[in-house]
Amino acid sequence: MTLHRFKKSSVLVPIGLILVFLVAIACGSADAPTQAPTSPPVSAATATAAPLPTPMVEGQGVEGQGMEGMEAGRSFADYWRPPTAAYGEPISGGELRVIYEDPLEHANTWGAATGAADRFLSPTHNLIVQEDPYDANNPAIPDLAESWTIAGDNMSITFNFHDGIKWHNGTDFVCEDARFSLETMITGEGLTSSYMRGRLQHIDVDGLECLDDQTLLMPFKGPTGVPLLALTNRRAPIFNKAWFEAGGEEAMFQDPSVGTGAFRWAAGQKVGDDTQHFEKNPDYFFGEGTLPYLDRLTIVGIVDESAQQAAMLAHQGDWHWVRNWGQYRAYVDHDQIQTVIRATRGNHALWLNARNEPFDNVRVRQAIVMGIDRKAGIAVLQDGHASPGFLYSPGSPWQLTEEQGCAVPGWCVSDDMAATRAEAKQILADEGFDFDKTYLFTVESDAQVVGRATFVQEQLRLLDIKTDFDLVETVSYRNQEQNGLWGDFMPRNDTMSADDPSAGLGAYLRCASNDNRETPPDDGICDATMEALLDRVDGTLDSAERKKLSDEIQLKAMRDYYRFPIYWEQEAVAFWPEVKGFAHFPAPYGAWLKYQHMWINPADKDAKGFSGQTTGFPGGL
Repeated sequence: MTLHRFKKSSVLVPIGLILVFLVAIACGSADAPTQAPTSPPVSAATATAAPLPTPMVEGQGVEGQGMEGMEAGRSFADYWRPPTAAYGEPISGGELRVIYEDPLEHANTWGAATGAADRFLSPTHNLIVQEDPYDANNPAIPDLAESWTIAGDNMSITFNFHDGIKWHNGTDFVCEDARFSLETMITGEGLTSSYMRGRLQHIDVDGLECLDDQTLLMPFKGPTGVPLLALTNRRAPIFNKAWFEAGGEEAMFQDPSVGTGAFRWAAGQKVGDDTQHFEKNPDYFFGEGTLPYLDRLTIVGIVDESAQQAAMLAHQGDWHWVRNWGQYRAYVDHDQIQTVIRATRGNHALWLNARNEPFDNVRVRQAIVMGIDRKAGIAVLQDGHASPGFLYSPGSPWQLTEEQGCAVPGWCVSDDMAATRAEAKQILADEGFDFDKTYLFTVESDAQVVGRATFVQEQLRLLDIKTDFDLVETVSYRNQEQNGLWGDFMPRNDTMSADDPSAGLGAYLRCASNDNRETPPDDGICDATMEALLDRVDGTLDSAERKKLSDEIQLKAMRDYYRFPIYWEQEAVAFWPEVKGFAHFPAPYGAWLKYQHMWINPADKDAKGFSGQTTGFPGGL
């Protein structure tokens, strides 16, 4: 079994930008979109940081919407509000055909998380709570949980599940399915490598308890300010306990048929085919018979970027996640295809392996970071559609000020790269760096990643550092990165999984997280100072204090020089005019990936006049 060759999570737009845009959205429509110049899109660097999210505070132990849950008596329509100002009223029926870059090789998002697995699970499974697809200010809305109550001391949440939820095999969903799923994600027992383990460490797994078949008590190890954030991660879908106990992890790889989601995996298919069909779930519990709007969903995985675009331009697909900025121009120039761009929380990062000499020397790592020309990387690899930054994306409320970040050598774009590179070479020479040795790049065997790695290799050559590529297929690559067995350098596509110091940045820094490639869980090494800082920010409820701790965490990680985001990307999505309801949701694992809020209006199939259009829809810059 091989996993997909490229892992890139969909990533966040700065909340401030989307709020401004949503206010203005009434000015656009599907037939008469807001026209934009054909010049390059707004840089992520222009984003204004949104206000810090307000954590829970003592005394919110009541039922209500958002953090506290859904108020008793609230109707589905009160919180499910499609962007009708842009698209018109929802229409039921039809088929949406989605083009992605993943070969759809397996469905195990729990133990071997990849974009390919997400394609199978997003339509077919549910989370306990989900992000509001239309309101960036609303931390969470119901999914499997109809409502929840936060304890006054912030030490637990009690979830109340919807009545009548059915698995796709006809059996009843019960609380034990959720409790067992969470326990498995937290402990990793029975999984190859639990993606959620490092993201759910605030939960007291031994205290998880089903009070009855519809009620789950989730206790925490200590008071926490953002208890729901990790549960909205798309890689925390709840699975059927009996199904897992019968089939083990092999069922997770090969069988997405037993979910609770808006779509059912169509019969007669097998995982591994690059076209996958999903059908409307007529018994879907969420939405009072309204959702999903679509009758059918087809997801196609096409590895070759030229073939992706050729299929889209031939209208063999309806919606395409734009793979690169060479594709972007053809879509923007098209008279029918609509194009939406946004800043993201995705970045191309260079990891330096401190297990290997001389990279165990922080001065060596600093010099290498100093020698990377970020401005050239943005120009060469992103056609200018990216921004430099620190460890949070530009526009994040958690980002450092320029003064703070630039105080750490190498983290600001140099005005004189030749002089900076000469200084970096001198540091390497002073530290006794062996310029005659050839060092090893570990690179996932994917065309885009290889292309980006080649640029980094050239930057190292300008520092007189010799390197060779070790191109690794994905199964071996995942094992190497998650166990610290990779070479000296590892360039890869990363993302900020949540805009939060613990749930986001902590994913790369927590000792228990599989995305921590410096002190992975099985390595027996842990940065106790960093772990203590993350524990403190978890237990801090005051927003200003959390920001101070976040700054301290970020600055420490920057001074360690283990991981260096060369640039923060922008992202584009293209779709034909009959596609409605799409929003670039302001979260990395946003609800637009679930597809239940999208619909097709065949009356607009022949609509024209979209050439040059890059905004006019929710989530665009």
